[in-house]
Amino acid sequence: MTVHEFVDVLDETLPQPVGSRPAAWAADRARLLGARVAAGARAHRHSLALLAVLLPVVALVHGVNFDGWPGRVTDDEGTYAAQAYSMQYWNRIAHYTYWYDHPFGGWLLIAIYTKLTDGFHRAATAVTAARELMFLLHLASCVLLYRFGRLLGLRRFFAGLALLVFSLSPLALWYQRMAFLDNIAVMWLLAAFVCAASPRRSVAAAALAGTFMAFSFWSKETTLLFLPGLYVLLWQHRDPRNWRFVRRNFLGCLIGICGIYILYAAAKNELFEGPGHVSLEWAVRWQLFDRAPSGSVLDTGSDTYNVVRSWLDLDPYLVLAGIAAAVPLLALRRLRVVSALLLIQFGFIFRNGYLPNPYVTAMLPFAALCAAGLLDAALPRALPRAGGADGERDGDGNAGGGALGVPGWLTAVWTGLRRGAVAAAVIGSVVALAWDWTPKIHTALTMDASAPSRDATRWFLAHIRDDGTVITDDIAWTDLTIHGRRPLPVWFYKLDLDPQVRGHFPHGWKDVDYLMMGKPPDSVLAEVPIVAEALHHSVVLKSFGNGEIEIRRVLPPGCRIDIPPARCGPDASERTIPSAGAGNHGSDYGYVPAASGQGPAARVGDLNSTTPRPGDGDAQRAASGSGRSGGGAGEPARESGDSARHQDGVLSPGGG
Repeated sequence: MTVHEFVDVLDETLPQPVGSRPAAWAADRARLLGARVAAGARAHRHSLALLAVLLPVVALVHGVNFDGWPGRVTDDEGTYAAQAYSMQYWNRIAHYTYWYDHPFGGWLLIAIYTKLTDGFHRAATAVTAARELMFLLHLASCVLLYRFGRLLGLRRFFAGLALLVFSLSPLALWYQRMAFLDNIAVMWLLAAFVCAASPRRSVAAAALAGTFMAFSFWSKETTLLFLPGLYVLLWQHRDPRNWRFVRRNFLGCLIGICGIYILYAAAKNELFEGPGHVSLEWAVRWQLFDRAPSGSVLDTGSDTYNVVRSWLDLDPYLVLAGIAAAVPLLALRRLRVVSALLLIQFGFIFRNGYLPNPYVTAMLPFAALCAAGLLDAALPRALPRAGGADGERDGDGNAGGGALGVPGWLTAVWTGLRRGAVAAAVIGSVVALAWDWTPKIHTALTMDASAPSRDATRWFLAHIRDDGTVITDDIAWTDLTIHGRRPLPVWFYKLDLDPQVRGHFPHGWKDVDYLMMGKPPDSVLAEVPIVAEALHHSVVLKSFGNGEIEIRRVLPPGCRIDIPPARCGPDASERTIPSAGAGNHGSDYGYVPAASGQGPAARVGDLNSTTPRPGDGDAQRAASGSGRSGGGAGEPARESGDSARHQDGVLSPGGG
């Protein structure tokens, strides 16, 4: 064989470069993916048809007036919106010193959404943009809840029933509409449970379960409470042939992604406590041990009692029914993990610790699954067949007719009783829930309880045109900042609790020009004496929502309301501009906002509301006097009995 013949043979055996091969490969993959999707759609066509009916109902109830009800009852929504704004425009984790109160994955997701949709400049307010994301996440959570119920063996009717009560409960409407980290964490948590119960039992499903659980931790660290249950569920659905690899991939993804939080703190030299900086160690110790408890649920004068009472006033059915159903479901293997996790959450309420208001958010999907799961377990799977040698068994292992010598007629009677009991329970529940939930859902669809906050922001921007310093809550902070208010507003907690901010107020309350906020409870005013003094020496310029929000002018001694703020107070010509954050990058507030952060003004509504504003929520603050820069990312304004009621009798709980 000559050299040329050898080269020709070699050319024939080697892969030939074909220009259209990448396109052909992509087309093949697209056809394969389309075939798989079509096959999956055919296999789940009944569930898809059911979801096509249920999801529009859920979207209608949750989407109509989502910005109006609940009202702006907690600073937490404003805090997370402000932190997302800071990440989007200032490339900072928080608009003030970040002190590891919560991982920042939750408001990072809000920032991604507002970046993609231009939410901060498009929506009526910053909180509105954050609530838009909660609406979308809730729809995703509904699909995941339904899928999880089906994987646990619930029939379609009962899985759909769990979806409906999870969404339509007034308690769910209240908390799932608000921009809480808990709603983000619950969505990722349900995704992790769906992957753990995957019938494929694959290594990839386990890796996704660990990844989604880590995302849930990054949204709210308290979801690690569900980690043992997730692992047990993964073990229950294991395949012995690949269990070792499944376990390694699950734990590897979980620990690797969660560990980034610790590496972040270590890279910034903020892992351990030290002078002049915040630390992860101190934040964890404060959350677990040093934080003041909210009292026992058995003490009628405690904050914990008032929080639980507020839940039950909104909806006394869903959570209690779920807890009652969880006890017998412990005997059913396929629902044991769900029922155990709900009972563990219920048990944590009785510890003498701090109970945040949104704590119930993570209980809702498990309560819905337990309530629907008990009905599913009680209803026989199929008509029994009399005389079977081995007896027929339903999906729960219940013996059919003829088993163990039981007469067929007796089994038929027992089956009929079970069917009748389930039918009576379903009909009775529908009647009772319709009677209790309908007026509350009507309120959720019609009451604009957020109008006072929007109206106050609009009025302030239209009438206060000088460059006076304004102290406000985090609800209005972002809207004032977006509109270009300079100097930047100061979150009222930071004036007293952040040493860096306090340093820019050498004369204390006399350096404050305006207050835009409701009056905090006395217990909170005791922690913020500068704000308390400013309130004492101020006059009301405009009130909204029967005093829910007030715009006040602070009048130092010798100053009158007709004198501009620049000419009032001590050393008026040399007054120091207060700081709104850490760092020193050449701006009047310690950092330079991006130009896009000073774009179009936030639009605010013009409707009226008389809804009271009872308290703040779950984002926490550091104790003052610790010598650390920065306070909390979200400060609770709480006192015993801080829950308030709407005029229509619907409870308006505080945050937590």
